Amino acid sequence: MCGDNIMTSEKETGYCWVILSIFVIAQFVLSIAGFGWGSLAPFLKNIMTLNSTQIGLICSSFYFTASIVAFPAGIFIDRCGVKKGVIFWLGFTGIPLFFLSFIHSYFLFLVFVALSGFGYGIGNPVASKGLFIWFARKTRGTVFGIRQAAVTAGGATAGIFLVYISEKMGPFVAIRIISLIIIIVMGFAIFFYRDPAGYGAGTDGVSKKKFEFRIIFSNSPLLLLSAYMAMLGLSQGVVISFLILYMNEILGYSLIMSGSFLAMLMIGAAAGRIFWGLLSDSVFQGNRKPALLLISAFAFTSVSVLAYWSKGWPNWLLMVVVIVIGMSSVGWNSIGLVTVSEISDKDKTASAVGLASTIAWAGVFIGPITFGSMTDYFGYSAAWSVLAFFCLLSFILCLFIPIKSRK
Repeated sequence: MCGDNIMTSEKETGYCWVILSIFVIAQFVLSIAGFGWGSLAPFLKNIMTLNSTQIGLICSSFYFTASIVAFPAGIFIDRCGVKKGVIFWLGFTGIPLFFLSFIHSYFLFLVFVALSGFGYGIGNPVASKGLFIWFARKTRGTVFGIRQAAVTAGGATAGIFLVYISEKMGPFVAIRIISLIIIIVMGFAIFFYRDPAGYGAGTDGVSKKKFEFRIIFSNSPLLLLSAYMAMLGLSQGVVISFLILYMNEILGYSLIMSGSFLAMLMIGAAAGRIFWGLLSDSVFQGNRKPALLLISAFAFTSVSVLAYWSKGWPNWLLMVVVIVIGMSSVGWNSIGLVTVSEISDKDKTASAVGLASTIAWAGVFIGPITFGSMTDYFGYSAAWSVLAFFCLLSFILCLFIPIKSRK
């Protein structure tokens, strides 16, 4: 069953699968763009004559604006309903990317990358709120995992699709194609997405209470969990931005093979976003903390191995390492967002997810620019080692998080 009591009526229970399809398709195409900067990096680096710091700044600009918009977007969605948020999510990402595909000036390129990040940052709060109001508690964990798997499926597609198109027609054509697909999906959402009865703007379903910052900022487990997510977000931003460059420039793989490794990373991430939820539900009986600790432990171990990788080591072992990095450093999002929703007040779900996303994406945008600067001055081994240290810090921080679901 999709809905429960006031969430959805019996007539609407079948329509929730249309809603899930909208979120999955939208998330998939948006994630090709959001995770595609690492795939485009080698081509942009050559065409625009950029160094590693400038490449890192592209991804950092995208996630910087995504991070600052997530929290206010969550407040807006809690007050005004999900449909407007869905349209803004797709439109404010796809339209700037379309104009971006005609720009060759690095400064203007960064400006439009940042503008598209504003749209992308609406994603977590709008999708979490939308799935929350359309699906019953007993199915929310599954649909959260499906939607999050679409994120990494899009990232895996970017590792092959964007590299292929960029090699054939150039990176700007690749950006233009994905932007047009996003705009088409926006038109689909305009016609087919609707809020459940009682959850449109101005209805009883949308919170009319004065938003109290004190309540959400006094939730110490939420703030600690957000900091934990920021440290793993730092790792996520780095690996999706620099894995292809590292494989190509340091380990000597072709661009197509390097893109395949990124695809493996995202496949591992997709598996992780489902696996950690199932593990915490079945093995740990709904206790999320052991899964969060395991994620940090695997992230620290796998990134440490990558930091000192030797060209003479077997390819199959490198594949295993990359997949484990994907399951941990990029596969933490689903269990993180489910935990956020469980420790927050029901009428502030989007706001809580927005705040957590803002803090988490702070790590995502800080990571690439910092990592790129370190590789320019100290080399990849030192940069990967520092990244592994932050993964270890996330493990230590998680030990002190008092995770308890609110009734």
